[in-house]
Amino acid sequence: MEINFLNILTYFILYSFLGWVLESVLKTILQKKLVNSGFLNGPFCPIYGVGAIIMFVFLQEFKGNNIILFFIAFFILSIWEYIVGFLLEKLFKTKYWDYSNYKLNIHGRVCLVNSIFWGILGVLFINYINPFFAQILSTVDSKIILYIDIILSTGLIIDCILSVMSIIEIDSALKYIEELNVDIKAKLEEIKIITKTIDKSKESVQAIIDELNKKREKFVKKLYKRIYRLKRAFPTMKSEKITEILNQKLEIFIKNKKNEKN
Repeated sequence: MEINFLNILTYFILYSFLGWVLESVLKTILQKKLVNSGFLNGPFCPIYGVGAIIMFVFLQEFKGNNIILFFIAFFILSIWEYIVGFLLEKLFKTKYWDYSNYKLNIHGRVCLVNSIFWGILGVLFINYINPFFAQILSTVDSKIILYIDIILSTGLIIDCILSVMSIIEIDSALKYIEELNVDIKAKLEEIKIITKTIDKSKESVQAIIDELNKKREKFVKKLYKRIYRLKRAFPTMKSEKITEILNQKLEIFIKNKKNEKN
């Protein structure tokens, strides 16, 4: 297929989807639970889509020379993976994958094992995978492909916006939880001050504390559900914000268990 905007968009969407399928299947097998992989909520992993475009645009001329194909894909896709990992860390203060435990890694963002995988994938992509799908797409009317691309790319853009907003909102959510914690502490101090006063006053303050605790617990559970999918999609994900949410959830769980025993 020739290089034009429609082909590039089509390949981006197709391989973003196939990359999501590949990762989701592998992680589902490893975790023995159904996993929706990737940063987005929908069935797309754009890192694979862009990687496919890079191979489609720059590696076609090396078709048939597998050694050169392997090493170019090895380096180019490793650089792409490193850039994506770096940008995600800087933008969202979260390390979505970490290869620090692997030998010959660079800042935990890329490692030799993964880079070898990229090299092999490059050879397979140029020689077999892309020609196979190019043959199938060549039998479909270009107008139909265009309409499908518009629908899917619109959905993908909306998914990107919502997913990014969801991650950004974690900061404000954590601030709200901290405000609730401060209010609870203030009310506990108030109870200490009025311990010698009538029980009715203490009961009133305690009722407020109970209500604040319920509100905090409900909010933490809601926030936990939001990051739970990401944690399963990226098991090695590291983030102070995520850790704080998990700790808050654990604290609530332990508290509820104690209350059940009492």
